[in-house]
Amino acid sequence: MTTPWPEFVQLTFHGHACVSLTDGETRIVVDPGTFSDTEEALVGATAVLITHDHADHVDTGVVAPALRETPGLQVWASGPAVQVLLAAGAPAEQVHEAAPGQVLEIGGARVTTGGGQHAQIHPEVPRAVNVTYLVELGGTSVYHPGDSFDTPPATAGGLDVLLTPVAAPWLKTAEAIDFTRAVPARVVIPVHDAPLSEIGHRLTANWLDARRLSGEYAYARLVRGESWSS
Repeated sequence: MTTPWPEFVQLTFHGHACVSLTDGETRIVVDPGTFSDTEEALVGATAVLITHDHADHVDTGVVAPALRETPGLQVWASGPAVQVLLAAGAPAEQVHEAAPGQVLEIGGARVTTGGGQHAQIHPEVPRAVNVTYLVELGGTSVYHPGDSFDTPPATAGGLDVLLTPVAAPWLKTAEAIDFTRAVPARVVIPVHDAPLSEIGHRLTANWLDARRLSGEYAYARLVRGESWSS
């Protein structure tokens, strides 16, 4: 499969909201949760980024032991996610709180944090702290919004890859469409998709198709374990 970004950068989808991004040296994993192939995602990881403390975004039963077994592995996470990892036995020196407005240098990656709040599920349900991540690695920029439709900061040359949530208790298709329209990117990859059947995926792809939205991006659904690479 031909990739529209530099040939030395590979993005792999590990299920639901979890992706990894690598240039062959630095490997960043985002949101390895209980609906994802977390153990596989963490193999060879340089760092883990966690948007919030919901289990489908952080599998503490896998991430905490991985940290104990790999002293060089580091995690950046929202404040509440830090607390659940520490409660699960993660080494404190390997877990760092991420807050909106930071710029992190992790290996060869530059990570800009944003966001602040989880999208609203219901007015009576407390909103979680949700940190977004713009990862720039090997000349490629990838934006993960977690459970939100917060837009990313501007990048030189524009955003390469937008990860768009497509199915959740807090989400309407209209919001996914508006988000995709609001954030120009060369490639749109659907995430947060565990609730979808194959029929649901086809419907979602139809609604987010660039021709329907008059966009100029490529819509690329990845199945679990699939990568975009040259």
